[in-house]
Amino acid sequence: MKVSIKKVSVTALAAVMAFGLNSPAIAAAPEDTRITLISPVLNASNTSEAAMNQKMADGWVSNGWFGEGLKYQRTFVTVGSTTHMTYHVVDKNGKIMVGLPVMLRVNKGYSTSTTILSVDGILTKGVDKPPLDQANVTHLTDAFGNVTFEVKNLDAPPMGEPAPAAFTDAPNISLDGLNDLHSQFLPQVAGEKPDHSVITEFHYYIPTSMAAQPATKPTIRLIAPILDNSNSIRREDLEKTFSVDNNWYAKGIGFRQVYAPVGASIIVAYAVTDDNGKPLTNVEIKLHVNKAYSGSNASISSGTMSTDKTKDSTQGNDQLLLTTRTDGMGIAVFNLKNTDTVGEPLPAMPTTPTLVAGKGAVFSQIFPEISGGATDIADMTEFHFYGEAAKVSVATPSITATSTKGKSISLTIKGAMGKSAAIAIGTAKTTMVKITSASQVIKLTSAAGKKTVTVTIDGKKYTASVTVK
Repeated sequence: MKVSIKKVSVTALAAVMAFGLNSPAIAAAPEDTRITLISPVLNASNTSEAAMNQKMADGWVSNGWFGEGLKYQRTFVTVGSTTHMTYHVVDKNGKIMVGLPVMLRVNKGYSTSTTILSVDGILTKGVDKPPLDQANVTHLTDAFGNVTFEVKNLDAPPMGEPAPAAFTDAPNISLDGLNDLHSQFLPQVAGEKPDHSVITEFHYYIPTSMAAQPATKPTIRLIAPILDNSNSIRREDLEKTFSVDNNWYAKGIGFRQVYAPVGASIIVAYAVTDDNGKPLTNVEIKLHVNKAYSGSNASISSGTMSTDKTKDSTQGNDQLLLTTRTDGMGIAVFNLKNTDTVGEPLPAMPTTPTLVAGKGAVFSQIFPEISGGATDIADMTEFHFYGEAAKVSVATPSITATSTKGKSISLTIKGAMGKSAAIAIGTAKTTMVKITSASQVIKLTSAAGKKTVTVTIDGKKYTASVTVK
């Protein structure tokens, strides 16, 4: 796989360098990449036979099949549900990997996976022929080293396993194996051995009850991006103002400010739980972007909707309201992109105090809710965008033609990768060619004599003269 690296501005590059150990590694060709699963949130309390499965994973590493640190986790999801799988990717030194292609191996080879899935619109092949995977889906990591995949199970009852008594139990599979309905996933960058990754296995079951979950005081916690005191700023003063000194929000609100480069793509994921701390599934989550009364002024897009600057966020107006539903594991995911071209001055460190509204700040304050800020215990996040938008150097197409033996022409086209080119020799019929490399060589045949080769790309004509012998 070829990765094109864009030329970034000096300001943006300086910002990366200034953050030292917290700086991202940008679109590198990695070895020893560390990949961890951050959604769904899995641990020993909600995974099947955790100790036994990890012992199996350690054995696979000992056999030399996988890189050290491999995790193997098995859990349960209701048949027909959607699950968002979000991964965090860093290099061997712990630096986040930005703009890195991550491939999700769906129904992994040798896993005997039995489900029918759609992953971001790509269907599994429905066959099991080791070592082949049933589907592969690739996305790029965002500004915080995260990548997410939406997994939809297309099976339906009576397909499925019996509901487990507890998520720590073994799967309840019949002796004939006919009720076995599972999928296995492995994210990959360089390969099974170079990566330090995680295998996740979902067992799809038929629920015994569809009773409504109690959600009078739901909790909505940010799980992506991963923010702590080393890479963001906790505003305990505002938490106190919002929920202790005033009753604007429920007690327990979290508030963090974090820096991101201008033009950043950001995956925002929340874990949503009910009154009893269990994942709250299939409920609508609203995300207030450039929240009312915040003074937010950054330009944010969801891909289909954008912030409306005619709505004054210093008053009671959100500039953008997005909605989604929690998945089968209680996860809600939003994809945001900053579209400003100039941001705040370069901060010295990720924990440098941010500028304030009206004094050079370029920021977006976001807040999730179900029923309202006064009842939902949730995390508020304020993204501050710095630097300038990445500048892309665009190559100008060029062509050269040389004569070769046998009345042929060797035509070289540079700077037009991914484009279609219409090629003609003199007044001959035009031939359409797809340019698939940065310097593509095309063999042409022609009668002897002086010839003019014309190549049309994006409506512009390029010519080269050659004498054919």
